[in-house]
Amino acid sequence: MPFMYKPSLWGFAASAIFIAMTIITIQDSEWIDALMWGLLSVSFAVKYMPKFLIFSVPGAMVSLITLIAGGALFAADAAEKIGQG
Repeated sequence: MPFMYKPSLWGFAASAIFIAMTIITIQDSEWIDALMWGLLSVSFAVKYMPKFLIFSVPGAMVSLITLIAGGALFAADAAEKIGQG
């Protein structure tokens, strides 16, 4: 079955790496670089999400958890930065 090949797994793995790079650059206070890594991770997640959702229910759960966790981290960090200055 050739349709079982899931390149979206690689896309989500890359997105996870980019999210980690975003968090690292946020901690280094390099906001422009963090913004670029964040945009890249979101674009990879959005690009590969439809294939991931179509082919598997666990993929839907992973993508939902990834989006919620990423949004929560971003909101928490933004609230902390707003509170500081």
